[in-house]
Amino acid sequence: MKPAVNAVEGILPPVELGRWERQSIPLRVSEQYKALFSAFSSYFEDERNAIGDDTLDQELDILDTLSSYE
Repeated sequence: MKPAVNAVEGILPPVELGRWERQSIPLRVSEQYKALFSAFSSYFEDERNAIGDDTLDQELDILDTLSSYE
């Protein structure tokens, strides 16, 4: 398969997905899961603070993103 080229989008690489691969879709989080992520995020932050492990900030950021995603 060769790359496609057009004046508007430029060079578009060919997309050949493997047997188990799928195209990505925009992230969606239901209201019920937002509430669960929010509650767990508060608990997770308390536990992170209790053990003094600031390396868990990335995980906390992900939970916050999931609980507030529009």
